[in-house]
Amino acid sequence: MRTSWQLGRRWNQSSRRQRRAKIIATAVVASTFAILTLATSFSGGLQQAIRSKIGLFYGQAQIRLLEQHSPYETNVHFERLDLDTAQWMQMAWKAGVATGPEGMEGIQWLGWERWNPQWNVLLVEGRAPESAYEVLLSRKLSKRLGIDVGGEMPYYASREAGAPPTLRYLSVTGLYETGLAEWDAQTAVGLIEGIRNLQRWPDSAQATWVCWGSSPRVAADFEALRSQLPVQLEVYRPQDDLPALYQWLDLFDANVAILAVVLIVVGAVNLGGTLLILSLEQQRALALLRAVGWSASQAPVALAGMLVPMLLRGALWGIVVAIAVLGIQDATGVITLNPETYYVNEVPVSWSFGRFAQLYFLVFLSFTPSILVPWLWIRKMRPAGILKSA
Repeated sequence: MRTSWQLGRRWNQSSRRQRRAKIIATAVVASTFAILTLATSFSGGLQQAIRSKIGLFYGQAQIRLLEQHSPYETNVHFERLDLDTAQWMQMAWKAGVATGPEGMEGIQWLGWERWNPQWNVLLVEGRAPESAYEVLLSRKLSKRLGIDVGGEMPYYASREAGAPPTLRYLSVTGLYETGLAEWDAQTAVGLIEGIRNLQRWPDSAQATWVCWGSSPRVAADFEALRSQLPVQLEVYRPQDDLPALYQWLDLFDANVAILAVVLIVVGAVNLGGTLLILSLEQQRALALLRAVGWSASQAPVALAGMLVPMLLRGALWGIVVAIAVLGIQDATGVITLNPETYYVNEVPVSWSFGRFAQLYFLVFLSFTPSILVPWLWIRKMRPAGILKSA
């Protein structure tokens, strides 16, 4: 076994006439590792960034009445909750119409029990709301209404169906930008006291915003939260209310998987062809070995001795190039995105080394079938005919 391995290594080093083929095979391996590392990191980073941005306002979960499937229904509300396992706050929303110098827009007035300092990263101008009738507008809504920071926004809303609208004047204290087009197009953000005053609710809300922290949650966390609730309440996750967006995020993994299959197939075919060329160059030595009793079952070991140096060199170059590109992107954000399509301004980087290790193991494993074609040729070769023609 060791002798066969050493033979493969020696044949790889002595095949100087096939240097170009070996360089091409190594380059294909390097490009496979580099592209898949970049695709995995960028895909994971984009998914993580979008989910994190959604979680800032939506929360990692919302608690609402069991029959309140939509987060924007306004016909029900419930009393205050006390939760032991997570950060939480009450929230409410009210659909209405806002007017400004540039026109009229239908908006959702969203209010929380208090302002979360984590939301300050989304502020682009002004300050957070501090009183009942202060709100933030998105940049998009501010332009469409023609209302800047410090301006006053007339807001019309009905307390119940069929009732005449009630007018409130809301002060715009700042502008925010989430990059989530559906959110920025219609949401004014404030505190819950204003909505309670408008609806004449004493101490109620339509939902409870829940967050455990920055780490992802598993099903057991939601079940533990659900066990603390009365029977009429239910826990809703972002993917329950935003299924289309989360299906789109899941497509990233499918796209990376398709890309991996294509690159691995191309790389395996290229490596198989290169090994076959190297084997054909050593056919006299192979025929002589077969003639003196060398078993064809040892051939895969010799072929692995030829394959592994190309595979390791390609993997090393590919990983080094990919890590360098990821480091530059993480530090500078040089690769940008359209926020209206991808919800972020630049390509985020995910440094998931465990995921990288799994990817590299899968690629190494997937390249081993490239030994099959030259091995079949070695098994079928006729040593006597090759030696006689030589």
